[in-house]
Amino acid sequence: SINLHWKLKKALLLFGLCVSGWISASVSQTQTVKVQPGENVMLQCSNRSSYQTYSFWSRLNKTQSSCISSLYDSENNVLFCDGFENDKYEVKTNISTIFLTINKVDVSDSGLYFCGIHVAGHAILTAIDLIVEGKDLS
Repeated sequence: SINLHWKLKKALLLFGLCVSGWISASVSQTQTVKVQPGENVMLQCSNRSSYQTYSFWSRLNKTQSSCISSLYDSENNVLFCDGFENDKYEVKTNISTIFLTINKVDVSDSGLYFCGIHVAGHAILTAIDLIVEGKDLS
């Protein structure tokens, strides 16, 4: 959609600051996921490399980009960024796929999520537009 395309362009401009140490970055795919408040949602992206490399999850909400987590190997040794160290977020991988589970979503969890995989000096990004529909349960 036009709205997602605009969000993606804005996100990549902001996101460039985060990956400026890398040689290049490209978006491999975009998805839209819609859920209801109170549900758990699992976001996922594919690792096209045959081995696990550095990967991360981040989120863009309006104009602010936030690091969620980073993962350096296939042992599920996840480092969570400030504000994301609670039981609401879980990150796992089976090497071919990297998963981010967000438990008990609410409307404030809506936003553009990025999964990034660093392969040979190139960041491959998957963009997921998470839309939490309806009103919060609280």
